[in-house]
Amino acid sequence: MARFPRIKKRSLLAVLGIAILLLVVAGIFFQILPGPGTLPRFFESRASPVTLHPLADAVNSITVPMNRPLIADFLHAPALDYTPLSIRFLDLSRGSPATWDWDFGDGTTGSLQDQVHVYQNPGLYNVTLRITRPDGSARAFTVNDVLGNTSPEPRQVLVDTLRPGMLEKGAYATFVSTDGDSYCTFNGNHIALPNGSVVKIRTNTDGDGMITIRQGNLLKFSVPDATLYVNGSQLVQGPSGDCSIPSAQYFSTNFTYTVVPAKGDVRQVSINGEKILAGVENSRILVMHESDDHDADLTLDTDPAFFEGSAAQFTITPAVIAGFTTHSPHEGDAPLNISFEDQSAGNPTTWDWDFGDGTRSTGQNPVHQYVTSGAYTVTLTVSRGDLTDSVVEKNFVVATPPRLVATFSAYPLEGVVPLVVRFTDNSTGSPWMWNWNFWDVATGTPLSSSQQNPVVTFTEPGTYDVWLAVNNIYGSSDLMRPQYITITDPYRYPDTQLQVQTGKQGYIEKDSCIQFIVRDTPATISINGGYRELPKGSLIRIEALSNQKGDIYIDKGQLLKFSLPDASLYIDGDLVTAGRIDSIYVPYMSDFRTALSYYLQPASSWTTVMENGYQVLGDWDNAWIRFSNIGMNAGDNLRLTVSDNSTLIDGADNQTVHDWIVQ
Repeated sequence: MARFPRIKKRSLLAVLGIAILLLVVAGIFFQILPGPGTLPRFFESRASPVTLHPLADAVNSITVPMNRPLIADFLHAPALDYTPLSIRFLDLSRGSPATWDWDFGDGTTGSLQDQVHVYQNPGLYNVTLRITRPDGSARAFTVNDVLGNTSPEPRQVLVDTLRPGMLEKGAYATFVSTDGDSYCTFNGNHIALPNGSVVKIRTNTDGDGMITIRQGNLLKFSVPDATLYVNGSQLVQGPSGDCSIPSAQYFSTNFTYTVVPAKGDVRQVSINGEKILAGVENSRILVMHESDDHDADLTLDTDPAFFEGSAAQFTITPAVIAGFTTHSPHEGDAPLNISFEDQSAGNPTTWDWDFGDGTRSTGQNPVHQYVTSGAYTVTLTVSRGDLTDSVVEKNFVVATPPRLVATFSAYPLEGVVPLVVRFTDNSTGSPWMWNWNFWDVATGTPLSSSQQNPVVTFTEPGTYDVWLAVNNIYGSSDLMRPQYITITDPYRYPDTQLQVQTGKQGYIEKDSCIQFIVRDTPATISINGGYRELPKGSLIRIEALSNQKGDIYIDKGQLLKFSLPDASLYIDGDLVTAGRIDSIYVPYMSDFRTALSYYLQPASSWTTVMENGYQVLGDWDNAWIRFSNIGMNAGDNLRLTVSDNSTLIDGADNQTVHDWIVQ
């Protein structure tokens, strides 16, 4: 009788445990295989490219549930071999959905994962896909205007510039690869795209990029940050590069491309072959590209901005870009006046200037003065609506300490005593202090003033040097003009005794004058309708303001009459009043000086002229005669009486001119 070996209880239990484990593994293995006669679906290859061991999957599913996020997404494109109203919908959802509910926007629905739907009428339809998972999670995704047969026809656009461009976040290309040699480059590596895989490449940020499509072959999708989806699963993320897609179906591209608003050269912008823009400008150029045309070529680059392809929308919008210049130099001596000119683009409506010295302005073209020296940074901020831009020019204005240079002018530069001269300071460098000195060359007697533009009355004949010194916080400067002012004595001593009697008419000439010092009172004058006392010791000057008739009478040094219809009165060098002199009385005067000039007009009349007791003229004549410096004779007497048909002079003079002959 054969005997079996004795099996220990512990060994038997171990064998039973192994058998149970093998049964579990076998059950899981047969559960995940398709049943007899079952073929894989067309898009079953969209499973994750990373496959774990079945046992590991089973263990993980039991111990740690790992459900990916549920995301609804789909691709639509014209169906192959169908009517123009047929659309192929390909599910791109992620997170292992179990059911698919389609609403095609025309009152019909579907429940397959991938659908081909035939619309009965042209129009715009909003399609929604709702997906659910066994755990109850649900998501929905809607695409508007799916059929889109009433949308504007795409335009062929060429944008060729030297300005920067930008590819906006969310740009994508989707397709179904139908060539086993297809690939895309990510992170420097070629990523194979198996035949039949559904592919989506999408940008994750705004930025640079290059996209090239030639005859249905995606040759380049180069951006700094993109994501590659294959069969609904994210496969890789990072910088993308060259691609090769020799053959594909359901090809679709969608992106927004912007030429950044910065002043630069636009070689040309054309739409359907017609040039619409060229030259240096700074508009924002926006291209919205959306195409399902598998064979449409496309070239896009952002550095510099270049686009050639179809555009669903195209706009050129002036951007708000701050900029300014100045009409005047922005470097110079302080105080420095700067005239700013706004050169901002985009038709701004508000301006905010910061001049860098603590002051601001909201004017479009302000004028600003920099008072103190220094380097100033100017900032201009402009806006229009919600658009705004700023430009900062560092050390744009340089105000240097002013160079102080003394200079001046004066008028008149010569004349007779008393001469009133107006001096004008023309110094540069903004002086704050002035020191004027006027020296008589002969005597060295100085006059001075601290005014900026003094008015000086010179009462003594002579030649005067003029010196000006100016000062400010930065320094000083001075200028000497030698023999700048010349003052002559209008008065000459009447040394010839004179008697004149004639029937000719004559007049006291303009600028004739007398001057004296009042030595006794009461001394009075009635002028311009007013009565005025002449103070004792005062210097009196009476001047004829025009050619006029008059009446003068001095008896033994007493001034009893000096009647003129148009004269001015000066007291101690100051103009007191002007007008008609009706009467005057000065009981005693000294320092009498005269510049009286009398002119006899040419007329046929008997004329007698006696000089120093001798008759120098006694005849009928038509000559003109001028008597200069008429004054008192040796007895301190003077009589000058003028009427309509006679002239009487009894006094003295310094010079008589008769028919151009000096007597």
